[in-house]
Amino acid sequence: MLAYALSALALAATTFARPYPTPSSCRDITIPVAVSVPRFILNVTVNDNWDAVALTLNLTRRDFSNPTDPLPVAGKTAAPVNSTFNVGATLCGTGGPLLVLTHGIIESKLYWRPTLENSEQYSFVDAAVAAGYSVLSYDRIGVGSSSKVDAISDAQFQVEAAVLDSLVDYGRHAVNATKVALVGHSYGSYLTVASAISKTTAIDAVVLTGFAGGFSYFTPFLAGSAFRVAKLTDPLRWGHLDPGYLTTADLFAETYVYFGEEHDFERRMAEWSHAVSSEPFAIGELPSLLASSPLNFSAVTAPVFVAQGQFDLSACGGNCDGLLETMETDFAGAKAVETVDDLPSGHNLNLHKVAPKAFGMIFDFLKRHGV
Repeated sequence: MLAYALSALALAATTFARPYPTPSSCRDITIPVAVSVPRFILNVTVNDNWDAVALTLNLTRRDFSNPTDPLPVAGKTAAPVNSTFNVGATLCGTGGPLLVLTHGIIESKLYWRPTLENSEQYSFVDAAVAAGYSVLSYDRIGVGSSSKVDAISDAQFQVEAAVLDSLVDYGRHAVNATKVALVGHSYGSYLTVASAISKTTAIDAVVLTGFAGGFSYFTPFLAGSAFRVAKLTDPLRWGHLDPGYLTTADLFAETYVYFGEEHDFERRMAEWSHAVSSEPFAIGELPSLLASSPLNFSAVTAPVFVAQGQFDLSACGGNCDGLLETMETDFAGAKAVETVDDLPSGHNLNLHKVAPKAFGMIFDFLKRHGV
C-alpha cells in the first residue's frame, strides 16, 4: 500500500508539473513577520474525523450567526500575544504598482499561478506582470511554504490580518512600491478588507473575489466540503500537521464547493487544484472570522471592485445574480465601488474558462483608478 501511495504521489507530481520555466522576474522569498494581537479563546478539539463532523454540525446550524450561536468562542485574551512567523512568498515583476494577493481556505498561493501544463490562461500572476504590475503572492500562515502554526491559537483571522498588514508595509518599504492594491479571494477577501481598514492610507485599491459580504450561504459550502482531518486523509502529504487542520473529503466534494457548471471549467483544473494547490485550513480560522464580524466595510476608503462567479456556492448559494447590489452601500466610504456578478464560474474564479476575461476586468478597474 505504501509503495502504491508513493507511486501515485510521484505520478501526480509529474502529471501536474509546470513544463515552462519560472520567469526571471519571479523569485521565491521568505518574509519574517512579527505580530502582536489578542487571540480568541476557542473551546474546540479535533482529534479525528468524528470531531470534524461535530464541528461541521455546529458551523452549519441555522443559529450559527446569532449572538447565542454554538461557535466555540469562550472569550479573548486580556492582552496581545506576540508571535513571529516566516511567510513564504513569491515576488514577480520588474516594477510598477504592487498587487498583494491573499488566497482562501483549502488553497495556497499556487491558486494565483497554476503549475499545470498549458495553464497559462489561468495564471493571474502572469497576466498581471504582462499588464505592467509587480505581484506579491504568499501562503497564509499554516499553509504551504509559510510557518506551520497551532491550528487553534495561532491560525486566527485577526492574526492573519495583522500578517497581511505587515506584508503591505513590506511592499511599501522593501519593494519600494509607490502604489499598492490588495487582491483577495474567498477567506482572503475578508482578510483583504480587514487590512484595507487598518492600513487605509497605504492601500490604493481593493479587489475582492469569492465574496458577497456575508455568511448566509456558508452552510452548503461547509456541509458539501465534508471536512476530514488532513493528516488522516493523506498522511504522506500532511502527516506533519496537527489534527486541527482539515481538508475536503475528496476531489468531488472539492469540485462541488469550488467549481460551477461543468461546461465552464476543465476537469483537469479541478483535478490539479485538489492534487497540488489545495492545502488544509486550520479550525481556528472560521470561528475567529465569524467572531470578528461584521467588519466595518464603510471604513474602506480605496476604490473597491468585486468580481464574482455567478455560480459561487459559498458566497452566493450557487447564484450571485443580484446579490451584490448592496456593495455600494456597504462600502459607503470607498472612492468608487464596482461589481460584476454574472461571470460564468463557480467559487474559484481563476480556475474557470472565463479567467482571462475576469483578469482583464480587474486590470481595467485598477488602471481607471490610477493603479
